Amino acid sequence: MSRTLVLALTLTALACGESRPSREAAAPIDSVSLARARQAADALGGDLLTMLRGELDRGGPAAAIAVCADSAQVRTLRHSTEGVAVRRVGTRVRNAANAPDAVESAVLDAFAAAVAANRPLPDTVFVTREAGANPLVHYMRAIRVQEFCLACHGPADGMGTEVKQVIAARYPDDRATGYVVGDLRGAISVTVARTP
Repeated sequence: MSRTLVLALTLTALACGESRPSREAAAPIDSVSLARARQAADALGGDLLTMLRGELDRGGPAAAIAVCADSAQVRTLRHSTEGVAVRRVGTRVRNAANAPDAVESAVLDAFAAAVAANRPLPDTVFVTREAGANPLVHYMRAIRVQEFCLACHGPADGMGTEVKQVIAARYPDDRATGYVVGDLRGAISVTVARTP
């Protein structure tokens, strides 16, 4: 099944409130690969949340931005293991390394539509195949904006001067502000290579 067809089935399922296409419609998703993907997403999410909340408590928002700029990408890479690639993608990015690819963008669009329609955001799982390659289980978990996120990602008029200065210095092309609690911020995106 082509990447485009699987993606189309996934987006159709998301629009209907399903977490993935039916097993009859798409390639099956093996439970071992899915468990590895969920474990990587759990580990990354917990690690980054602990790091950011800890730095917010110790040094405030400006310090958290600095730690995020210096450590978040490195910590994210630590959660990738043999056959498992994990990353964060954003709806509006601060760090260009977190820009979604076409497939991730389509899933983020579906997540955004679910948020706009006040529907739950289930994790999304689908299988993609590249020409001549083994299938990949692709897992995406939405990240929603929480209250503590607003100090660095909220409306500009609610951010302190020091925070604005640190963002401008570290991220001159920043687009990751203006969010409110509950907005879709992005997703944890995990791919797991598996044999056919």
